[in-house]
Amino acid sequence: MAGENLASTVLTSMGRGSGVDVIKLARDLTDVTKLPREERLNKAKEASEAEISAHAVLKYNVQLLIDQFNGLNDASELATPAATSSGANQVSITATDGTAQSGLSTIHVDSLATSQRNLSDTYSSKTQSINGGSAFQIDITLDSTGATTAVAIDAGNDTPQGVISAINAANLGITASLLTLGTDGDEFQILLEGETGAANSYTVATNINSNSDLGFHSGDNTSGSPPKDYQEASNAAFTFNGVAMERSSNTINDVVTGVTLSLNAVHSNNSDSETISVVSDQTTLKTKLQSLVAAYNDLQFALNELSDPDSDEEEVGGALARDLAIVRTVRDAVYQAVTQDSSTTSGNVTGLRDIGVTLTRGGNLSFDETTYDEVAASSFDDISMMLSAGTNNQSRFDGQSQGLAIDAVLVLENLTDSISGVFATRTSAAEAAIAQYETELVELERRMEALYQRYLTQFTVMESLVNQLNSTRESMATTWENMGNFGKD
Repeated sequence: MAGENLASTVLTSMGRGSGVDVIKLARDLTDVTKLPREERLNKAKEASEAEISAHAVLKYNVQLLIDQFNGLNDASELATPAATSSGANQVSITATDGTAQSGLSTIHVDSLATSQRNLSDTYSSKTQSINGGSAFQIDITLDSTGATTAVAIDAGNDTPQGVISAINAANLGITASLLTLGTDGDEFQILLEGETGAANSYTVATNINSNSDLGFHSGDNTSGSPPKDYQEASNAAFTFNGVAMERSSNTINDVVTGVTLSLNAVHSNNSDSETISVVSDQTTLKTKLQSLVAAYNDLQFALNELSDPDSDEEEVGGALARDLAIVRTVRDAVYQAVTQDSSTTSGNVTGLRDIGVTLTRGGNLSFDETTYDEVAASSFDDISMMLSAGTNNQSRFDGQSQGLAIDAVLVLENLTDSISGVFATRTSAAEAAIAQYETELVELERRMEALYQRYLTQFTVMESLVNQLNSTRESMATTWENMGNFGKD
């Protein structure tokens, strides 16, 4: 430093003085004031840095627990039963969920569900005028409700394409599309198609004139040109385990519990049938529950280490020993998550404790496989309902019934919220404290350097005075010596 170098030059030029290393003395006196304060600030900064690391550890472990609950919020995720069909050409399996139970069923398909289809008159182009450019309306009556909807065709849009756009925009469950009949591109027809099932038939009329319905002839099953309805709406008819049934769709999810079937083709012989074989699955959920218990216990271990001032963990052990409030907040939240009753109970299954997941005296979770196996064997659908509300991919914000999995996630996400969560707020406070400590350290360094320079200046002046005194003393000694020798010659 400039002051230090100047002092060294001055003292060197003097060549004598008190004999004290004033540069070292100035530094030592400065350090006596500086080091305790610097140590205190550095320790406080290190403690805040350790708190931030501890918050990150806890947030990570809480997120792992959230992930485990998220794996339980869909009925389809709770089990993966195996279902097979002896003849997928007639009846195939499209989906299974955890409620599927082991067993065999037979199904014979008599007829498939169909949708009503109607063809219009033939047009020479997509833009051919149907009503001389004038507006008109198409009245569509749904047999299921008896309600008639007037579909407006605006002036200038009285074309096949205009009709298609207007009908599709009406959202009546009837789809309109344009068919190109030949290869020359000069023959077009409008195809109307409703939903499958006998109840979903409809009729079409226009107000162009009393005889015009654009050729759709809905409800007309007589021959003619154009011919009758292209296809009538009808139900699927089948026999399930000897019982005759009908459904409006070829996708059936309410005859074999937990299994969705697709009817693909009619059996040609009355004696033919397909066998649906189901093997239930209870191990998938068991494994998920074991992982949940492990995640909870890992979180408890982390809480214990972070709050224990005598922890052997070098990095963050005891980092939250001075902030037990956050430890209690996290403990309370995770305790609520695993012990609360589900918002959607079913039968005798109201919470995790009813399926073998319970707390020990030490605060950890334990899993009783025997209890789980017994309940799952007789009431797996109740377990599924309790955990998932029997839903798949349900939004937590739709206001509908939830299950314990979503209930727990909502509780735990209050901790991990990036803005208002306890980890975010505590981390922000610790970061602010670190910034303040760093500012104080810089200010301390500035003040201590000024103190050092003051000491150095004072000691340099002192050495100058001592040097003057020494010079005076030596001069006087020489004078007295010379006076003693005066006259001896």
